[in-house]
Amino acid sequence: MKKFKKIYMAGIALAALSIGAIATGQVGQAYSTPQPVVSSFSDPQNVEYDLTRLDGALNSITNFEGRFTQYTSDGQIDTGIIHLSRPGRMRFEYDAPNPLLVVSDGVTLVQHDKALETTDRVPLSATPLNYFLKENVNLARDTEVVGLLKTPQEIRVTARDGSGEMDGDISMIFDPQTLAFKAWVIADSFGGETRVVLSDLRYNGNVDPRIFIHRDEDRRDRRRR
Repeated sequence: MKKFKKIYMAGIALAALSIGAIATGQVGQAYSTPQPVVSSFSDPQNVEYDLTRLDGALNSITNFEGRFTQYTSDGQIDTGIIHLSRPGRMRFEYDAPNPLLVVSDGVTLVQHDKALETTDRVPLSATPLNYFLKENVNLARDTEVVGLLKTPQEIRVTARDGSGEMDGDISMIFDPQTLAFKAWVIADSFGGETRVVLSDLRYNGNVDPRIFIHRDEDRRDRRRR
């Protein structure tokens, strides 16, 4: 659990979500800075229906690639490239000077620090990302949904690990008209918050499966021989 928290706080907050939805997720001004996570139900009688729609939007995506911008509550801003392929695979390449690379091959989640030449690994199943990279996403079944807020600007669903083994909440933000996946917010148990905004997304294209395999350590081992 300590290793998972290290990865989670260092950048895997990026990865606690799955895939986008039906249209391109364009960045709006409302997502330029971290905002408080809101956990409430604005339309409690239709929660089941709304979750079914969001599940369908997520499940309609085989893969995507594009850009991300990450905002943290301490004012740090990072950018990079995201690749995501369901089930189970994703890759976050941070732009310099951030040295992090986060990759999932469908079984193991790897965080590599290129500056320190360190690599941390945890099972994908031990992270929140596992819920949203499944072949069949079902938020009501696989998570504890603690909020679903609908406004003219967004649909925001907030969920947490129903088993209680993982701390923190994730809020997923969708376009209310197209159900395009726009952003997510991770709130940890220490009061910290990380917001990730997606942009320039390209859906269901040809993605090289080799980019989801982390090989740096293997190359170093071969050089030593």
